[in-house]
Amino acid sequence: MDKETVFAYILILLVLFTMPVYYKWIAPPSEEAQTDTLAVQQDTTLRQEPASSGTTYVSEQTAKQVSAPKESKKSVERTASSTKPKMPERQFVLTTDDYWITLSNLGGGTFTSIKLKKFQGPHGEPYTELVPDSTDHLLKFSAVSFEGDTVDFSQKRFSVTSTSALKDTIQVTKPSAFTFRYKTEQGGVLRRTLTFYPDKYHIGLSVELDQFRDIIANRQYSITWNDAINITENNYKDDLHYSKAYSLLGDELVDVDAAKAKPGEPASESMEGATHWVAVRNKYFTSIITPVKDEAVGMRLTGTKHPVADYEMKHYKASVIMPYNETATQKDSFFVYIGPLDYSILKTYDRNFQKMMNFGWAIIRPISKGVLWAFTSLHQYIPNYGLVLILFGVLVKILVFPLTKKSYVSMKEMQVLQPKIKELREKYKDDSQKLNQEMMKIYKEHGVNPMGGCLPMLLQMPLLYALFIIFRSTIELRGAEFVWWIKDLSEPDTIFTLPFSLPLYGSHVNILPLVMGVTMLIQQRMTGSAGAGQQQKMMMWMMPIVFLLIFNNFPSGLNLYYALFNIMTIIQQKWFIDVPEAPATVPSKK
Repeated sequence: MDKETVFAYILILLVLFTMPVYYKWIAPPSEEAQTDTLAVQQDTTLRQEPASSGTTYVSEQTAKQVSAPKESKKSVERTASSTKPKMPERQFVLTTDDYWITLSNLGGGTFTSIKLKKFQGPHGEPYTELVPDSTDHLLKFSAVSFEGDTVDFSQKRFSVTSTSALKDTIQVTKPSAFTFRYKTEQGGVLRRTLTFYPDKYHIGLSVELDQFRDIIANRQYSITWNDAINITENNYKDDLHYSKAYSLLGDELVDVDAAKAKPGEPASESMEGATHWVAVRNKYFTSIITPVKDEAVGMRLTGTKHPVADYEMKHYKASVIMPYNETATQKDSFFVYIGPLDYSILKTYDRNFQKMMNFGWAIIRPISKGVLWAFTSLHQYIPNYGLVLILFGVLVKILVFPLTKKSYVSMKEMQVLQPKIKELREKYKDDSQKLNQEMMKIYKEHGVNPMGGCLPMLLQMPLLYALFIIFRSTIELRGAEFVWWIKDLSEPDTIFTLPFSLPLYGSHVNILPLVMGVTMLIQQRMTGSAGAGQQQKMMMWMMPIVFLLIFNNFPSGLNLYYALFNIMTIIQQKWFIDVPEAPATVPSKK
């Protein structure tokens, strides 16, 4: 057995032994685990009602009943009245073409529900809910009092005025502002104004502090997104893997992953300095708080976790810290983005929001962004992303055809020389230096580059890795149907689930990984030589099996592309690359 074959076996064994750890990291849930996630997500039944201006979706319950706020852990607030407020809690459902948002006057305009209309939920709901059930209150205002307690208005009922008629359900057809007002017993007034737009995912937020000099002690206050983004995917473990909190300080991107939190001790980052924004994300969605004038002086990110069924749920707090100047009245403006992690949308804000998106290593990022641009550009003319993948694969294959041809011809030339190389190995088995000299001499005599078969493939690896990143983590393929059984190119193309789980393979039977494995086997048989040894023949069978195990739980879009790539390679080798068959012996050139 030669060194190359031994090295190949070692690589295969390494892959096989590390696969259980990898699957534990990203494995999709079992049917029982999917049932457990129902306890984490709250579904509100929606009905469609006709309206004169078009189709409007409203809650089947009244706005006061939908997504009722939960009891939160109360911080001591010594600056507000200790008597029970007479002001009733009131909730409004605001609807646009993009979302339903349930807004409460509790805490001065906090969100109790955010449903995005254009993205299907994990269990077939006609919306995606971004607010977890366990959330305290989002967009929370807090500070430190002179007694050292937390100034917290999250349980206080604010009075509210609006530029629109106050109704339980409000259709936002133009910019609509809601101002929430609360007066403390010391005479200070907190006003928070939220502005909603009919065609935007972001919301305007202004905070006005009137006579707060005797209330805020450390000349700072914070606005906090008070939890993680809800689980929005069937593969909840994969979704939680991407769940993090971020902040951009200057040019430095800081992140916190609750998975790294220790028992009883959260993972956290707290920094002072020019803070552009803070954010929380899951795999496909994000919420971002950013001061309009970049006046923030710091940030705090914390992440905690707790076990739920067979996974660990993550919770975050992302706070942007603002300076309080102790003036009679201070007013600060923010905007809050709540929506998809769509590169083209995030980039339009010119705030580097897209930095939290993972496009791979620095050398890969330009390629990943180029691939994403090509996909979205083609999709403007071809509505089916599956057809976009096929056309893109054909274009890439045409582009790299010279490399493929060079690689294939070089491999065949090396096969021609194998009998002679084998003779040299036997002749100089005890003199490695002489062996190398004689081998290089033969390569030179026959004009063969020993790296010619590998180098073209290595040059294609950055593109293949960029495709892997794009297919796994960009929202464009989420929920994108292709044909027949392929209903979502971002998920495995499962046709049925076994009642048991096979080691490494899992319990989901998917078609495209099988197609990819078979086409890889055919391709290797075509590139192999008739005189291949037993080890080479075993490798020919082992590699497709290993790739089948690895790719079985990958997105169907990725498997579709690789299967198509193999099929086109087979066609090229069969009809477009003319290489003579390897002879049994090789005459030496004199």
